[in-house]
Amino acid sequence: KQYDKAKTITIAAVARLDSFNRRSLDILAARIYYYYSWSHECTNCLDAIRSKLLALLRTATLRYDNLGQEVLLNLLLRNYLHYNLYDMAEKLRSKTEMPESRSNQQYCRYLYYLGRIRAIQLEYTGAKECLLQASRKAPQAALGFRIEVFKWNVLVRLLLGEIPDRASFRQTGLTKPLQPYFELTRAVRIGDLVLFKKVVDQYNDTFQKDKTLNLINRLRRN
Repeated sequence: KQYDKAKTITIAAVARLDSFNRRSLDILAARIYYYYSWSHECTNCLDAIRSKLLALLRTATLRYDNLGQEVLLNLLLRNYLHYNLYDMAEKLRSKTEMPESRSNQQYCRYLYYLGRIRAIQLEYTGAKECLLQASRKAPQAALGFRIEVFKWNVLVRLLLGEIPDRASFRQTGLTKPLQPYFELTRAVRIGDLVLFKKVVDQYNDTFQKDKTLNLINRLRRN
């Protein structure tokens, strides 16, 4: 994996884009911004580009670059959530409007991030609505994204006192990655606190990687 090389290339590409102001480059620029952020995330230095992303978002807004605004807002939300900076993510979101001519793909991501923010803020009903919308609008081919949305949706529904249907865990391509959440749901369904703790301990690394351990700990207290 040549992530460092990719990072160097995208840094140079973003610097080169700064010298242009052409609407014909908006689609290319949005793609470059995505890989710029992705390469920094892969090299564990996502926080290093936050100020640059904010500057790019301001520029995109001034230039009425709608696609750039959508992509950069989502990249910044992802940046904040990567470091569990939920208050800062909400502050940015509340001050920034998604363009009306938004793409479905970017809107799905926005709803997913907003659902996560709402969940952490204890606004479970609002979180559930956002996550359900993200799930419905997500392309079938976006399996990884659908899995991430489903994980958060499961926990939000459990926190609302709802038990997700067992069949929903058996959708094509979802069974294996959702196994920890299926077992967690089963423990909640039967009300077995010992089994619940066993599942949490067994899949602790997975839950930490998914950044869902906070919600799971709330669920245990409930």
